[in-house]
Parts: sequence; structure tokens; C-alpha cells
Amino acid sequence: MRRMNRFVITLITVGALLCPAVWVSAQDTAPKPDLVVDKITLNPSGNIVVEIRNAGPGPLPDSAWKSTESYAACFVIMIGVQFVDYATLWAADPNRALKNPGGTITYVSPIKIQEPTAVRVWMDITEQVEEANEGNNIKQVLLKPEPAK
Repeated sequence: MRRMNRFVITLITVGALLCPAVWVSAQDTAPKPDLVVDKITLNPSGNIVVEIRNAGPGPLPDSAWKSTESYAACFVIMIGVQFVDYATLWAADPNRALKNPGGTITYVSPIKIQEPTAVRVWMDITEQVEEANEGNNIKQVLLKPEPAK
């Protein structure tokens, strides 16, 4: 009987030690979101337009919509090395369209381009969102406004 008690106690101890490792491992394999900039274009007025999509297999966590700006998930629009505009997800996506995989938003910047300009958008610059792919958060295009008629 004593031997059986030791065996049961040993099994319980091993189980208690392994359980947190299994829990962490299960959390690590949960599908993650992947925020990507699909398009950077100009609207007819010359404003920069950015289309963003959750291309990941997982949903975006609710924490991505924190309203405290220093901890908010956001993106910036850059011309050269200068930040010319930024938006937080809570401002650009108040309806949480990016929450689910495949969700998209379109952001129209107040910044207007009047001559050919290289524009870069850097998604999740503050690295608040743990993504399936962190290497695809920057997109750059050369925008050419239509000539005035």
C-alpha cells in the first residue's frame, strides 16, 4: 500500500510539473493574425489611401484596439524618412473589421500628394500585435497623381 501511495504521489507531482508546459505549448500554437498593407493608392483628390487586411489564420486580439496611444497598435505613413501621418487601430477601425481573418479596412489620410512621391506604410510600428509574419509589415509604392484637367 505504501508503495502504491508513493507511485500515485509521484504521478500527481509529474502531472503538476508537466501541466504548465503543455498549457504554454498549446498557447504558442494558437493561430495568430497577420496585418498586411494590401494597397497604397491615391483618391481623385490626391489623398493617400491605405488598404489593410488581416491575412493571418488567427483573429486580432481585443488588446489591439487599446485607446492609450503609447500602447496602441497603429500604422504610420512615411515620405522618405519623415512620418507624415499615423493612425491607431481604435481610430482607423472602430468597428473592428480587422478582428477576423480576411477582414479589411480602408484608411484615407488627410495627406495629399501633388507630384510623384515614394510613400511607405509601416503597419504595427509599435509591435503591439504578435503576428504570424512580422516580416511583411512595410510596403512602399511610388504614387503618381493624375495631372490636373
